[in-house]
Amino acid sequence: MKKPTLLNDPALIQDKIEMLNYLLDIEIAYNILKTHSNSSEAPIDMHYKKLNCQIEVLDKNSEEFSLILKYVQNTHAATHYTYNLIVEDVFIINREGEESRYEKYKGLHNKKLLWHGSRLTNFAGILSQGLRITPPEAPSSGLMFGKGVYFADIVSKSANYCFTNSSNPTGLMLLCEVALGDMYERTHSEYVTTLPKGKHSTKGCGLTAPNPNDKHVMSDGVEIPLGNAADSGIKASPLLYNEYI
Repeated sequence: MKKPTLLNDPALIQDKIEMLNYLLDIEIAYNILKTHSNSSEAPIDMHYKKLNCQIEVLDKNSEEFSLILKYVQNTHAATHYTYNLIVEDVFIINREGEESRYEKYKGLHNKKLLWHGSRLTNFAGILSQGLRITPPEAPSSGLMFGKGVYFADIVSKSANYCFTNSSNPTGLMLLCEVALGDMYERTHSEYVTTLPKGKHSTKGCGLTAPNPNDKHVMSDGVEIPLGNAADSGIKASPLLYNEYI
């Protein structure tokens, strides 16, 4: 029997923790797919109910669909030139209890629609349990601004986290309303455990960002940063693109 690799390096430990997280997400999907043989209900209906969310298809002739399509087309970064993104469908997700949980943040200003990409295997867990923050016991390597849920305003930055390829080209992405409030803006890596007083989120400022002059503001005040990717005006940053945490 081959001797297991000694986990004596933070990067190795992080890799194994990520692998375990993927396995946990697969377990969630497996539990959702399990059906009771004595049930007369169609399996697909049972699986849908276990997600505890309502899923509706967005009309492709709607203004919302056109805005999302423009957001995708305008914010595909020049450095991500090895693939193209094609929007096949857009779904409206309403998770059970999500609206009441979000209620306390609705009063915050500076709300944006932002992207979050993840592997297909993670989506049963995301839909049924929501986006989750890395647990306290997990190493923090690779997280520039500490533990949290990371979003982007450049679609291809988030698309890279779907880990699709030529053999499996279809992925899923989330477009979320994110209440940012007053942002703690950083142009360098800083592990944030507690936000400064008066700050509600962290922004890693990138060199390239959607042109703010072309943003679209919806009737409820939520901003869609769908301008073409352009120079952000930031002179020095390790980030090519913005990150919101």
